[in-house]
Amino acid sequence: MKMKKYVLLFSMIAVLGALTACSSATQEVSFKYSDSDIVYSTVYQAYQLNNIDDAYRAYLEDQKEENPMAETLLTGVSNFDSAKDDCGDFIGYVMQDGSTKEFDISQISNALSNAQTQEEYDNAQNELNSSLGNLDYVIEEDNNGNVIVNIKAAYEKRTANYSFVYEENPEAAYSYALTGQNATAYKVKEITVTPDYSTKEIMGKAGANTLMGMGTVFIVLIFISIIIGQFEKVGNLATKIANAKANKDDNSDNAKEAQPVVVNNVSSTNVMNDGELVAVITAAVVAANVASGGSDNLIVRSIRKARR
Repeated sequence: MKMKKYVLLFSMIAVLGALTACSSATQEVSFKYSDSDIVYSTVYQAYQLNNIDDAYRAYLEDQKEENPMAETLLTGVSNFDSAKDDCGDFIGYVMQDGSTKEFDISQISNALSNAQTQEEYDNAQNELNSSLGNLDYVIEEDNNGNVIVNIKAAYEKRTANYSFVYEENPEAAYSYALTGQNATAYKVKEITVTPDYSTKEIMGKAGANTLMGMGTVFIVLIFISIIIGQFEKVGNLATKIANAKANKDDNSDNAKEAQPVVVNNVSSTNVMNDGELVAVITAAVVAANVASGGSDNLIVRSIRKARR
């Protein structure tokens, strides 16, 4: 019996260990990337989203139902718009030394693509590397095989953190065969912009949310109490209506009962008393007796109803 208990306990421990191992399994990043390239891609896309025009915005709106990437970019555009509303205008990027630097990533990109000589290309590349190398950024790999790039940006009111999540680009394998151009091994999966609030601002927002929540609760409670308070009035009104209806029915019944009953029998004014009835009957009997040759010496003592 003890051996069975030990075997059962060991089996349970083994199952729990297997479940723990499965839940903690990680997926390695399957695409190759360099820090400079993926940071440059992040900064370039942030520049485009931060300066998007109406035509490109309308194009993304038209394509979002069919193209998941368009939906991702639209979400990023919305996040950048919200950052502008909350933080003010974009003024540059935060460097590793804490300073703020503004550089035109579009100009650097055009210099790279339009370089006519190797020297021009090298100069543009050096400028790009110098700018990106001093950026305050962090590159992380999560457990789902994604790469997360976080870059600190500066606005008028406060700083904000750009977070771009990249995943493997399945089109990279056959892009050159279809278009004649090489596609990057990764594509953006998620774009978020998180403003950096001070402790005072966080506490203020928390207090405002608390007051709003409590105020809403109190308003609802007051509304419910008002409704409950009206129940008595509604009940009294219903009682009055029911009583009025009952009184109306009673009056109708009494009116029916009070109607005069017509009796077609002999009127009460013609009813004789017993003495008069005896005299009449006696006179009739005497007259009948005299008519038949009898005497008139007839005395009626009493009159009783004959049984039949």
